[in-house]
Amino acid sequence: MKFENDLAIFKVQLKIAFKDKFYFVYTLIVPIFMIFINKTQDFQDNESLYIYWSYIVVTTVFNGFLLNIIRLRESGFFKTLTYLMGSKYSIVLSNLFVQVVIIQLEILLFNLIVFLFIIKVSLMTFIYGFLATFLATFLVSAMLSGALLIRIRKSTFNLFCGIFFILGIALLGSRPSGVIEYVQTVLNPFQLIYGLYIFPCSTVGFQILMMLCVCGYLLIGAMMFKNISIKQKLK
Repeated sequence: MKFENDLAIFKVQLKIAFKDKFYFVYTLIVPIFMIFINKTQDFQDNESLYIYWSYIVVTTVFNGFLLNIIRLRESGFFKTLTYLMGSKYSIVLSNLFVQVVIIQLEILLFNLIVFLFIIKVSLMTFIYGFLATFLATFLVSAMLSGALLIRIRKSTFNLFCGIFFILGIALLGSRPSGVIEYVQTVLNPFQLIYGLYIFPCSTVGFQILMMLCVCGYLLIGAMMFKNISIKQKLK
């Protein structure tokens, strides 16, 4: 019975996600638009492709998962669903798995467009993107989970999110190296996910840093979601 309830809430949230067409403008249409603008400069190797994957993963998780949970909580609907479902974790996990499905479809479509109009993408790249994106989605969800604890005004929260994302994207595009790359990998979700995608071809030192980040953020995320409040946080 519980599985049927979880499946039902998953289907409902999946339908809601696909109905929000504007949602895909900045998670998918924007990166597709950018590849045609930058096609003469980018795509010399797969690492260029990973930048766009990172953008898709982070923006989709942030807008589709994190902000959705916050909206549900602030509207009081999260509390209602929790009482109906008997568990707040079912709501969080179903929402997260919805984003996994959406992100996989977005990256698949993005790769197909790159393959058809920009440069040939190998089958191994398709497979690697599919497999690595599972971990990337859970990792960035865990990293951003700290936003669930913020107690500030809604207007301030929205401003903070806007600045955070603009700065994060700008820093990712700067292609940092050395110590700056390490610092950004720990603090910038875009750089963190990019670092995850380039893990196989990174230095040993960077791979160690990434393993620590993955373990640390997944542990923090698990603790955050375990103690997530169903009460309103934003003023």
